[in-house]
Amino acid sequence: MSDKGSESTYDIAIGYITGVGRPQDYVQGAKYMKQAADEGYMPAVRDMGILYINGNGVEKDEQKGLEMLQTAVRDMDPRAMYHLAVLYWHGAIVPKDLHEALRLMGFAAGMHIQGADVDAAEIEAEIDAERKKKLDARPILKLEISDVDIEACCCKDMYDAALSKEIYLVESYKGPVLMKEDENGDEVIVPKCPFCGASPIQVPGDKVY
Repeated sequence: MSDKGSESTYDIAIGYITGVGRPQDYVQGAKYMKQAADEGYMPAVRDMGILYINGNGVEKDEQKGLEMLQTAVRDMDPRAMYHLAVLYWHGAIVPKDLHEALRLMGFAAGMHIQGADVDAAEIEAEIDAERKKKLDARPILKLEISDVDIEACCCKDMYDAALSKEIYLVESYKGPVLMKEDENGDEVIVPKCPFCGASPIQVPGDKVY
């Protein structure tokens, strides 16, 4: 079937699911949604995944739904990114991962998904709170970084810079690096602590102290 035909099938599915223009009927909606998804229409793949996750109109199958959602994410579907971000944010079906949630929510916000910018800000605030809690619990002795964040600080000035995000971690093609903005607002690599000269040591993100 052509993309136009798949889109029409998808529209029928949405009508049944929302009850707009048709009697609300999740079973009928899921039937048409699956047809469009099987034809490779990506919005239907995404929404069929959500139906499986919630068990609406079909037998609940969270893993199958997750796989369909991930397929749509790989196709750069912004709504799929939003929904997968929410799963990572709350640790539903997938392990909780605030950094992955923020990455996906940021993409969704950049593609103007309603509410994604607000949710991204909330996720970032949670990350900031967890960073402070983590750094407060660890001795100020060594500058340690993982592949997602600054894990420990070498001096009080670096601690303050990490909490204010004056210095932050970025995943590059060479691995995690510390960055900051220069006087022109351009990002520059911070190869070592600008305050005490300590070099960063890479450690696992789940290191226990």
